[in-house]
Amino acid sequence: MELALTVDEVVGGEAEALLRWLREESDLHGQASVSFSGTQPPPPGGMGGSALEIVNVVLSNSIALGSLLTTLVAWRSSRPSPPPAVRIEVNGVPVTVNTDDPEGIRLLIDTLRAADADSASSQEPDSSPSAGGDPSSDT
Repeated sequence: MELALTVDEVVGGEAEALLRWLREESDLHGQASVSFSGTQPPPPGGMGGSALEIVNVVLSNSIALGSLLTTLVAWRSSRPSPPPAVRIEVNGVPVTVNTDDPEGIRLLIDTLRAADADSASSQEPDSSPSAGGDPSSDT
């Protein structure tokens, strides 16, 4: 499962702090590959004028998603008040981590798993006669 994380930059350097935190988290060792992706322009209609810094996370399985979100909640609680929101995007589906409520976190996990499952099912070759293209050409 591939995720892109952006941090609501209340103060500068939050994306780098998140990257370090994720790399040091023992629950994610062997479960996640974390890297800094660089920057991209702010989303249309966004309040800030600065570019967004992206942290890429590749999870070895969807079970590790719970550990990732638990880690994000812990990281947010370590930040100055109010803690920054963390936006996670999976296959074009964005969710925002801005709570530590267990029920809210469970809903976020369900949404992200569904987005990942939808992508996986859409990438499988379609063997029906209406499929346009050679399934063997998929990568």
